[in-house]
Amino acid sequence: MNLYTFFRNSVNALSRAGCDSPEFDVQQLFDFCLNINKTQLLLNANEKIDDMNLDFFNECLEKRKNRVPLQYILGEWDFYKYKFKVGEGVLIPRPETEIIPDYIYNKFKSNPPKVVYDVCSGSGCLGLTIAKLFPFCKVYSIDISDDAIKYTTLNKEVLETDNVTVKKADMLDETSPVGLPFADIIISNPPYIRTDELKNLQEEVQFEPQIALDGGEDGLVFYRALKNNWFPFLNRDGLMILECGENQAKDILEIFLTSAKGARIIEDGQGIERIIVLKK
Repeated sequence: MNLYTFFRNSVNALSRAGCDSPEFDVQQLFDFCLNINKTQLLLNANEKIDDMNLDFFNECLEKRKNRVPLQYILGEWDFYKYKFKVGEGVLIPRPETEIIPDYIYNKFKSNPPKVVYDVCSGSGCLGLTIAKLFPFCKVYSIDISDDAIKYTTLNKEVLETDNVTVKKADMLDETSPVGLPFADIIISNPPYIRTDELKNLQEEVQFEPQIALDGGEDGLVFYRALKNNWFPFLNRDGLMILECGENQAKDILEIFLTSAKGARIIEDGQGIERIIVLKK
């Protein structure tokens, strides 16, 4: 069998397993396991695979057939301009979340924030990106999960962001922000899926930590905590910038109705109201 036939067979195997992007996934695994990128595949399409060591590739392909997320198999994923280590125990960075650092950079590039909280930091992708964009800003990455703390700390080292403090805290606890300097910006991508909807999520998402997905009975538990426990720790005219799920934006605005003096909603590339900006 030649290399190209092996590639197509692998793509077909993922397709039969129900993977959404089998060709992309196999190409990523070729690069990761065999050090063969797309150009090399085309140039060496007729090369025989008999002498290749395919054990690692086949092991990874089997994981993907069983719907283990590609990002967990690769162990890292791109977010904004950077690569972040990810694995079981942390939410996989999504492209729609990149709206948050992009908005902050464009709004504050001439007047950088001094203090930023990243609440429910997960892999640290949001807070660490802000730390890279604004190297003189002090960023606090906050999460309750030991896995999240581990990955944020690892990514902090990899990205050499010495302006980040990683803090373990329960964001539902009203005392968690006590002792921190007041923030110019608080960002958060909290759990926002309703508990009864978790069982209906895509198979790959089922591998992600429930603690990072479960937003309670109505999906809004963490937004109430952000309003009650964290919004008061914003400086005057400070911003709280939140990601939310589909059809949640107006309910969240209602939660902050008596607290925020200004608000706007930003849609993602699919036209979904995805990001809420609240002004103190």
